[in-house]
Amino acid sequence: MALDPTLLSTALIAGGTLVGDATIKEMTKDAYQALKGKVGDLFGRRALKATDKLEAADTRDEGKAELALAIPDLRPDEADEIRPVLQTFLDAMGQDGAAREGLAHARIALDLDVGGNVLIDNVQDAREIGVRSRSDGDFTFSNVRMDTGNRSGN
Repeated sequence: MALDPTLLSTALIAGGTLVGDATIKEMTKDAYQALKGKVGDLFGRRALKATDKLEAADTRDEGKAELALAIPDLRPDEADEIRPVLQTFLDAMGQDGAAREGLAHARIALDLDVGGNVLIDNVQDAREIGVRSRSDGDFTFSNVRMDTGNRSGN
């Protein structure tokens, strides 16, 4: 059965983001480390180095790009081998309230190539905004209110 490499990459990015957080359960961290190890076994040192970069905010974007190159697709045998380890990690995250909270925030990523003007207006409650834009006209980004992540839960 096929496995979308995007699901694997997304899980690795999530794990890399969470692994340094002291509030995350050890079960979740252990499941992430097992997934990371399996990725290294299946796809080699380049993939393992990419996952290492996902764990630091300043190298995360570089790690994402390298991971996409290291795991462009999954053969059926690779999917069969990694699926149970991936599922264990996804289950661990689902049972870990701190992991769910840590990942449950708005991220906006835009890659624009426009022949005219760009207007982005009234963005609220995002924690991360990444914009790459090429436009022949003006670029306006206004009325932005970010979520600082300091809100307490119910």
